[in-house]
Amino acid sequence: MVYKIKLEQFEGPLDLLLQLIEQEEMDITKISLARVTDQYLGFLNSSYDIRPEELADFLVVAAKLLLIKSKILLPDLDIDEEETTDLEHQLKMYKEFHEASKMLNKMILKKKFLYPREKMVVKVDRVFNPPKSLTTDKLKILFLEVLRSLEPWVNLPREVMVKTISIKERIANIQEMIGRQAVLRFNDLLKTTKNKTEVIVTFLAVLELVKQHTVAVVQDNIFDDIVVKKVSEVSNVIINEKL
Repeated sequence: MVYKIKLEQFEGPLDLLLQLIEQEEMDITKISLARVTDQYLGFLNSSYDIRPEELADFLVVAAKLLLIKSKILLPDLDIDEEETTDLEHQLKMYKEFHEASKMLNKMILKKKFLYPREKMVVKVDRVFNPPKSLTTDKLKILFLEVLRSLEPWVNLPREVMVKTISIKERIANIQEMIGRQAVLRFNDLLKTTKNKTEVIVTFLAVLELVKQHTVAVVQDNIFDDIVVKKVSEVSNVIINEKL
């Protein structure tokens, strides 16, 4: 329930009166304080649901208004002007606390009185903390062990690093040899190889040439040498045998 006063100079709630006094738009000494006091006391008598804190605020205002009223009715009463000025000061303070209480009440109703703390990003520098038992001698031993483990890869045999001949290159090589002497023994071809890989490549190259009908492979008996001949030479042998 909002308390309102009705005077010739002013009509409205107490908050508005405080605002006008604070802004010096109204001189409180020119207001009929007797009527204000009477209305205020009448309001207290007719209200049954006033909260204790509101009643305390009203009593402060009423006491100060009664002080001013006494000064007007009894001009000879020794009242410091500072006491009159103190009324305005307390009314201003009352308004400030009243506005603050309303703001807090709104915050509570909207549940905005709790604000989460912003997430703090803590930068942690990476620092190497070696065990206390680790010494320079142990580090040296570990380093040498790593180097020894790399030796098989660092000191590879030269044969491993030699470029392996491709099947295409080996086919061209065999074709060149066949072109010069027409007939070759397979063992002679293997003698030109340097490692097992080239032996396999040579065998695959001969098979590819047979597939292309460029050469023919002949073996009279199981354990005889395998002979590689040009297809034209094989054809001549077959024709002569038929004749």
